[in-house]
Amino acid sequence: MDTIKTHLQCERCGSTDPLKTWKCAKTIVGREGLMRLWRGVSATFAGCVPAHAAYFSIFESLKLITGADKDGHHPMRAALCGAGAALSHDLFMTPFDTVKQRMQLGYYNSTYHCTRSIMQGEGMRALYVALPATLLMNLPYGMIMVATNESCKTYLNPGGGYSFSTSMVAGSVAGGVAAALTTPLDIVKTRLQTNNLLPSFGEHPLGHVPSSSSYSTSTGGRRGTNPTEMVKRYTSSGTSGTTAAGGPRLDPRSTMTWLYESTAEAARTIWKEAGVGGYFRGVVPRVLVHSPAVAISWTAYEAAKSALTTTSRSR
Repeated sequence: MDTIKTHLQCERCGSTDPLKTWKCAKTIVGREGLMRLWRGVSATFAGCVPAHAAYFSIFESLKLITGADKDGHHPMRAALCGAGAALSHDLFMTPFDTVKQRMQLGYYNSTYHCTRSIMQGEGMRALYVALPATLLMNLPYGMIMVATNESCKTYLNPGGGYSFSTSMVAGSVAGGVAAALTTPLDIVKTRLQTNNLLPSFGEHPLGHVPSSSSYSTSTGGRRGTNPTEMVKRYTSSGTSGTTAAGGPRLDPRSTMTWLYESTAEAARTIWKEAGVGGYFRGVVPRVLVHSPAVAISWTAYEAAKSALTTTSRSR
């Protein structure tokens, strides 16, 4: 679902309508096979361990500092804890997320090849270029998600204590609400992380031909350049191989083009392209990702916490 969301947000599916998620999935799988939907998952695995360790450690520490762990309903304190936890998470996860999204679009041979190419061709900046947009998205996401989660748990289980069903329902609602409300910021982040993947003109692996007016050239950032000419400039500068679907692999020697120099520029471009609707591309798969993900993550966290607490007391 996350792969489909990335394709919709970057207009790689031939359609930007979030209700056509199924068509997008069929296009990707039909061209490259079912496992194509899992490209980039190794980067997620590598980043999620330190990122989530930091997230829950900071979350628990902030609960003690702010008093959010005391009896009663404290949504604002919980929101503050969520923001702090999200900050620590994103400092670890952002570079891995950049690699994941570029892999999802069908470029590079492996996670290692992607990371090496970015470092050699674009530098460390490319791995963190979306950090401001990520924080702009995930700080409110963390606040909304944690506050909603705590409120739902208080309403569903006033007595407190661990409850599997309560954690699953509360996490599902919290993840869905937070994901839907922060989708516009997620699109800006995705555009920044896939900033210079220009070989999407003409015979793109998924058949989508974006308009030339949305992109800048590799010679000074002018807009309105003919897409075919841009492909010629790119391919003549040293691409390496092809994807499974026939699209170009990226090589660190290639000419890199920054479509957006800042978070604000990416946001303005999306507005010019599609107006308000452009900020909600991929909202359906995003909600379908985050709703069960938050439910599973927080239920596992609560279960582990409850088990450790019980073991500690028995000793």
